[in-house]
Amino acid sequence: MFGRKKTQTPTNSNPEPIVLSKLQEVTGGDADMYRSMSRLLFLDPKRITMSLEDAVNHASSFEQAGNKIRAEIWYRIAGGISLYKGDAEGVQKFFEKAASVSGGSKPEYKTVASRAQEAVSIARKYYEGL
Repeated sequence: MFGRKKTQTPTNSNPEPIVLSKLQEVTGGDADMYRSMSRLLFLDPKRITMSLEDAVNHASSFEQAGNKIRAEIWYRIAGGISLYKGDAEGVQKFFEKAASVSGGSKPEYKTVASRAQEAVSIARKYYEGL
């Protein structure tokens, strides 16, 4: 009961094929893009009531006030809204700002910013199925 763990036999002997998620299908096996988009896409973008302009204003004011964490969050939101709207320039701009404010601690920002057009294409295909 206490002390020794039971040894378990693997129950994964079912030969059924693995079903890929919609995002995995859309990214086509690109692990970096899948990882980045899975962290940055809105699950239900129709529930976002904030305008892009308001998100950018919040980000700018927090950045000017020196609150880098909140600025990063709002730039991330602005980038997500841009992804949903299909604005590659906005995606690049806002995720580059999020990356610079965060000190480069989140590689998904750089991935999406450097491949903005591809990210917008993936987002469009992903959101079509919703």
